[in-house]
Amino acid sequence: MNYQSSCEGFDPDPCLSYSNCTLSDYIGNWTEICCQPEEVKDSRYFMLSVIGGVATVGAVCNFITISTFIYLYCFPERIKRKFCQEFSMIKDPVFFLILNLSICDFLYCVIGLPSYWIIYYYGYFPFSERMCKFFGFFRKLIAFLDFNSLAAISAYFASRRGRGRPRNEMGGVRTACHVILCIWTFCLCLTFIPLFGICGEIGYDAVNGRCHVLVCEKCSAESEYICPPGLLLEALGVGVPSLVIICSYTAVYRSLSRAPADAETFSLKRSVVILSVCYFIFILPNAIIYQLPYDISMSAIASAIVHCWYWFIYVVNFFIYITFWGRVRVGIKIFLRDILESCGFKSIQKSQIVRWQDSTSIWWISLRTRE
Repeated sequence: MNYQSSCEGFDPDPCLSYSNCTLSDYIGNWTEICCQPEEVKDSRYFMLSVIGGVATVGAVCNFITISTFIYLYCFPERIKRKFCQEFSMIKDPVFFLILNLSICDFLYCVIGLPSYWIIYYYGYFPFSERMCKFFGFFRKLIAFLDFNSLAAISAYFASRRGRGRPRNEMGGVRTACHVILCIWTFCLCLTFIPLFGICGEIGYDAVNGRCHVLVCEKCSAESEYICPPGLLLEALGVGVPSLVIICSYTAVYRSLSRAPADAETFSLKRSVVILSVCYFIFILPNAIIYQLPYDISMSAIASAIVHCWYWFIYVVNFFIYITFWGRVRVGIKIFLRDILESCGFKSIQKSQIVRWQDSTSIWWISLRTRE
């Protein structure tokens, strides 16, 4: 494509990938100026600060979660011998589902968010168009993995209400691993659709100034039927998991509503409400605005702000799932203590590690005695 050195009269098409906004077809004095809306450029430092903060905090929090889970699973004998603690939760299927969620969040924070930071810093994508497609594919894949992992966790909570821990724990672990494999397979297949141009396309969107799935009315230029690929992908990757989460947490909350009105029941209800509210507050606005008709002068900055809000979910997940799982807090304390002692720091008194009972540490198991 040939463009003038000035952006005057340049009206970007949201359904067209602009290779000139990448290093593949870089145009001096044009690419740096015309590949982001002015409204987005004006919020550059705000966006860079938010992305840097969320990426840093999210990466650290999720790395701690992943490291702790791996430590608890790989060194149970060491933990029992050194700290007199046992963590039966490592045999619970939801342990692996939350580990998978944390891995996805960590990958988004260390790969997905930095790609946004680079674009907002330079005003265009300073690598090849192929890399732009890869980062767009990767972020969409991780987003779908997050949605479906959250849905799997909520479905597990609902399926276990009133039934306690599975009798065959190792069978439950195998089931969790199969579920995780199915989630990854489904999300990969779904994200391959725009990557290979089957329906839609991933590229540089000069309307909003980022690499992602382009918003078109048809699957391809040759298609005769109106079938927005973005809407199709969001319906399968976001809509279906949303329905699962709504139904699952509604079932769990109804079970808790029939329980005695004591302090513990109130705490359980509160955790379910917070899980559901955080999901809708942080995730769904981004999915909704992604499907709105474009008005370049207004939607670019609005989309950027909603994206900033959405990114917080990659930090919030850590606090939500860890705050209401007390046993993990103990595991983190033991993990950090073991690292510090191995590095030669002064030993912490055993009294500073709180003793917990596994039988009451996982809140959904309490549903067994409350229905």
